Amino acid sequence: MSIDKAVILAAGRGNRISKLGATPKPFLPLDGRPGSPTFVDWHLDRLAAFGVREIYLVGNQRTYETELRPRAGTTIRWVLNPTEDLTRSGSGHSAWFAWKSEHGILDGKSRVVLMDADILYEPRVLDVLDGGGATSGLSRTLVCSEYRVSDEELMVFGEEKRAVLHGKGLLGTGLTRGLTCFGEATGMVLFEPEDHALVAEATQWCMSFSTAKERSEHEDATQRMMTVGRIEAVCFRDLLFMECDTPEEYEHLTTDLYPRVLARTQSSP
Repeated sequence: MSIDKAVILAAGRGNRISKLGATPKPFLPLDGRPGSPTFVDWHLDRLAAFGVREIYLVGNQRTYETELRPRAGTTIRWVLNPTEDLTRSGSGHSAWFAWKSEHGILDGKSRVVLMDADILYEPRVLDVLDGGGATSGLSRTLVCSEYRVSDEELMVFGEEKRAVLHGKGLLGTGLTRGLTCFGEATGMVLFEPEDHALVAEATQWCMSFSTAKERSEHEDATQRMMTVGRIEAVCFRDLLFMECDTPEEYEHLTTDLYPRVLARTQSSP
């Protein structure tokens, strides 16, 4: 098996981290030094090295068509989320623009990864998501089994391997009674070809009928797919991963996590 396409969601506001300056979060340098590789650079390099041949970045009016270094063998394109008031546009809205674009991303033939831009991981997590050639036919949400107990993290719950529910503030509540907590969602989901029509329908439903509508997050559409039994959780341990939301998390990432991730990446075969 392989991963054919990737969609990177890089249109968010990044309000909590904005005090660091005017640089949009996806283009913050991973070591904290201007001119160094950014979150987007990391994704493009890792995905291209993994064999992903088409990468789409959904940007807002500030990030759209930011010049990107070409990667050999991989086509990189921008998709615009044109919303002026980004307080009214969630990551699900950005995904909707990607699915509705002229690029035919959900073609019923390709394995497509949808991912947040503000994450850092060592490349082996892509092997876990891909499944190493084995697939149940279900689409997959990537989960980190090592987590801290917090109401701030998006946790994934289910039965055996099937993901049933994800959300914040669910740990220890009756809403998850009888379900296993698989761990923390990473913001990376792999959609199998046979689920493409369902992905489009779930995203459109969120835009049209959910309470949040355009403010929906991409996880809201994934929840609709969990409800009909089309998502399994694939989990990893002992691999480095982090989502970056705050200035404090960014400082930890630049000074501690990124050097460790880079060292592991450079030492891997």
